[in-house]
Amino acid sequence: MARTVPNREYMLKRRLLIPLLLPWIAAGCSGAEEDTGRHFIAHRGATMRCTLAGENSREAVRYAARAGFDCIETDVRWTSDSVLVAVHDATLARTFTYNDGRPVPKEIAVSDISYAELRDSFRLKAARPEYRTRVLTLEEFCTECRDCGLRTFIEPKKVTPNWVYPELIATADRIFGRGGYVITSNNEANDRIRLEMGIRDIPLMGILYQSTYEHIASLGGTVMAISATRFGEEEYFAHVSRAKADGLETESHADDFEHFDRINNADIDYVSTDLLAPDYTGQGETIYQSRGRDVGKIASESAASGKVEFGAVYLDLEWSGSATVTLASQSFTLPEAASPRRARHQLLVFDAVPAFEITSPSENFRIKRISLRIVRF
Repeated sequence: MARTVPNREYMLKRRLLIPLLLPWIAAGCSGAEEDTGRHFIAHRGATMRCTLAGENSREAVRYAARAGFDCIETDVRWTSDSVLVAVHDATLARTFTYNDGRPVPKEIAVSDISYAELRDSFRLKAARPEYRTRVLTLEEFCTECRDCGLRTFIEPKKVTPNWVYPELIATADRIFGRGGYVITSNNEANDRIRLEMGIRDIPLMGILYQSTYEHIASLGGTVMAISATRFGEEEYFAHVSRAKADGLETESHADDFEHFDRINNADIDYVSTDLLAPDYTGQGETIYQSRGRDVGKIASESAASGKVEFGAVYLDLEWSGSATVTLASQSFTLPEAASPRRARHQLLVFDAVPAFEITSPSENFRIKRISLRIVRF
């Protein structure tokens, strides 16, 4: 059967449909602060994947605090002279350049060079030259986190030498106090700390897809990290329900609408992210808050608010039917909903005008509520 291709006039009408849905669009949400009680973890700091700031840098810690994160995650590597540094990768190529901006060969490993060479010859990648700063030691990173009031999750990487654990713990104890931080790992570190070192008073986070539920829970004092991307929807919600029934805290990571929507419909205590903004609780300066029911007007007014150097955009809507949404740097499809369904999305913004648009609505697409807020940090 031949496929009918919509003509240009029809497609244009579809694109302009949303501002004409006034009979079905209720007054906008108030945009009031919503206390969900959950915590947001800035994954390797607020870096937006090495654009806003370098991974695990001092600037990334400070940006996280400005944006309203209350937790942060970092990683531990070691130099050839046994200095613990806040670096994720085993090699330098992805997150560092030489001081003059030249790329670093892939084969140069953190553990093959001294701390002095790493500090003095390399800079962390970031979009702006002023934020291409030097590496931090674990002690420097943790001190910055403490001073910014961020609960810190520390991840020893796989195949970590035995000597690292006592030094890591001593450093974290000295800065945060025993139990004032969380060790998160591929579960190898958790076994070392609980089963080999016999330490019971340091909170741990275990990654479920890398171990079994029973083993992580048996260690005691653990946060159950349940992947929103690696588990199917039914299995994901089953794991979350089981953990909450057992009195365990839960964590999930998300950077896009699909997986954040899943988290929003689960009882998750910690949301880890590279790109999401933390829940709005009054932080920063609101430079735009939508009013009324005209989506086209909201789109033009929000664009008129101008470029945001560092901030966030928050969308809260209730709809039926389906449509495509563009929010800041992401586009996503609202899943088909026969009856009104609520969802939220919230993204960090760096050096951009926060885009907002709704296109390609289904014939039965209706908006019941909508709120758009733009915040400058």
